Amino acid sequence: MFVSYRILILLSLIVTVFSLECYTGFTYLKAQSVGTSKETCSSPNDYCYNMTADLTSLNNVKKGGCSSTRCIIARNKCVTQSVGGTQLQFCCCNTGDLCNSKLTNMSFFEKTKQRAKDFLDMLRG
Repeated sequence: MFVSYRILILLSLIVTVFSLECYTGFTYLKAQSVGTSKETCSSPNDYCYNMTADLTSLNNVKKGGCSSTRCIIARNKCVTQSVGGTQLQFCCCNTGDLCNSKLTNMSFFEKTKQRAKDFLDMLRG
């Protein structure tokens, strides 16, 4: 009986250690970002994802979290599509905890450009 408790504790520690942690959330305003709260994924097959859709100059829908089904077509990469004239970018990753930040799947040039844009947006208020 004592041995079975040890095995159960050991298995729960292994699952906890190998669980992926992702940024989660939803925003509608352009200046806000997903990534203030985190969740631990429940399945070993889960990926972290982030989705961004530019609606207007003021509105930018962003969503992030854990999923295995949403990431079937975008495993460890980003997919960009135009839906009804709106650019939609969907990125998935399982390369490490919190890999779904908005800068994770960008090249060095894209990261530099995004940081400069964020800085200018902050200055504008």
